[in-house]
Amino acid sequence: MYSDHINARLSYGRRVKLIFMCCFLILAAFALSAAAAVPENSFAEPSGRTNILRTSYTEDNYSVLEAAGDKIEARGKYTSSKLRKMFVKYMEDSTGSYSMKAHSDGSYEASLTLAPEKGAYLLILRLDNGLVMQYRIFYGDTGWYFPLNGYEKTNRNVFEHIYDAPPQAAALYLSASADGGEINTALEQIQALTDSVTEGIEGDYEKARAISGFVAGKIYYDYDAKETNVDLNTVALYNVLRTSRTTCAGFANLFCAMAEAAGIDAVNIKGGIITESMAYEELNNGVQNHEFAAFFDKDTERWVWVDPCWDGSGTYENGSFNEIKTRPMFFDISDEAFAHSHRADKAERRCYFGARTETAPIGAADMTAEAEHPVTAGEKTDITEPVPAVTEEETQEPESIRNADGTVIYVIIAVLGAAVLAAGAILIKVILNGRNNKNGNN
Repeated sequence: MYSDHINARLSYGRRVKLIFMCCFLILAAFALSAAAAVPENSFAEPSGRTNILRTSYTEDNYSVLEAAGDKIEARGKYTSSKLRKMFVKYMEDSTGSYSMKAHSDGSYEASLTLAPEKGAYLLILRLDNGLVMQYRIFYGDTGWYFPLNGYEKTNRNVFEHIYDAPPQAAALYLSASADGGEINTALEQIQALTDSVTEGIEGDYEKARAISGFVAGKIYYDYDAKETNVDLNTVALYNVLRTSRTTCAGFANLFCAMAEAAGIDAVNIKGGIITESMAYEELNNGVQNHEFAAFFDKDTERWVWVDPCWDGSGTYENGSFNEIKTRPMFFDISDEAFAHSHRADKAERRCYFGARTETAPIGAADMTAEAEHPVTAGEKTDITEPVPAVTEEETQEPESIRNADGTVIYVIIAVLGAAVLAAGAILIKVILNGRNNKNGNN
């Protein structure tokens, strides 16, 4: 009987420990659920930061932004469209001090003093016609600063391992069916457009800038295709030139093909992006959802970032073309500013003109006769005076990840909720077993 008493006490002790363990699991699960459900504007400071950000390596469209305490100072030059104002988005009318001095040559100096709550914000540079450029900025314990995520360095690793695509792959990016006639016709038009756009321009850098401005100013982002089905027909250049619409890969294809026609080494780059509505940290583990480009400038011996898709704002939606505007933001954007939104995963050299075939071309007349909205050079685009692209209220950036903000939080809450139910079930079972044991002993 003494041994039975000891065993009963040991059994009771185990039950008590299990009950306390279950209670702990329940409380921990609720705490983690509460933490996961913290509003999106809760603040965790990035580990990397800088107080100075140069937005571009160009000499005629750039800003140098400097943050110190509650003050943000800026200086730079915009000859494409004069800078009108600098402010923090959604806080334009907040209490603080602001001054700006603009000069006739497009140069400017501006100063903004503002002390908001800790968090992530967007610093807006608004140009003359109301369109904007925006850069991520944080306010923390020491005041304002710009984030660094490491991609300002690692993005350039893609140029160490450029993949040379075979001619068969390039052929499919010219014609979705690899039709020889379509391939040759597309290449003929690409060469003609390139010759027109770069006429009289010296140097790879300025030729590439002219090509980037042309692509951003002539091609529309196809939201209808994006909502239904994006395939090779959407991004193959024969169709892009016929219809003037495509998605990001088509923009990159056209830029790189025209650069090749101008004798410039250019590569398509696949990677990830985040938009305004996604947390800055999402870039680290985001999906591969964008394609952009880069070209090699022989004069400076460096690779130059280009995203003509994000530099334009024309859209094709619900069967209609909307106005195109361009901005001088994503041509030769600085590594630090580019890393605010872009992650480079893979660089691919496609050599479009290597896909030329001996098949007789369809002919330009046949091509434009069936075109919905054919691309033509028309009058030469004045690349020094483009209209900027994005307003405060709208952004041209693809929407593929705009509605994904809360997905991870909901998954975490669901998992933790299941843990709470499991722990509760264990607790109930232990209590019932204890009662049954007690009744049995009685």
